[in-house]
Amino acid sequence: MPNILLCNDTASFTETSVEATTVGGLRSELGLSTEAINVNRVVANDTHELRDDDMVAAVKTNKKGGKTKS
Repeated sequence: MPNILLCNDTASFTETSVEATTVGGLRSELGLSTEAINVNRVVANDTHELRDDDMVAAVKTNKKGGKTKS
């Protein structure tokens, strides 16, 4: 069971114990189906293995922002 530093829906990383050993498992465990997952500041695929103290950020991929000029 890895202890990771997780940033999900917050602006900071929180120490989190998870059952998942891969990014794909983490997606399932935390319901992160549409987010891009960064591990140690690099986009990781679902087969990437998680290790203790990895910095894991879930990034929403469908966000739109900014104001349009009229």
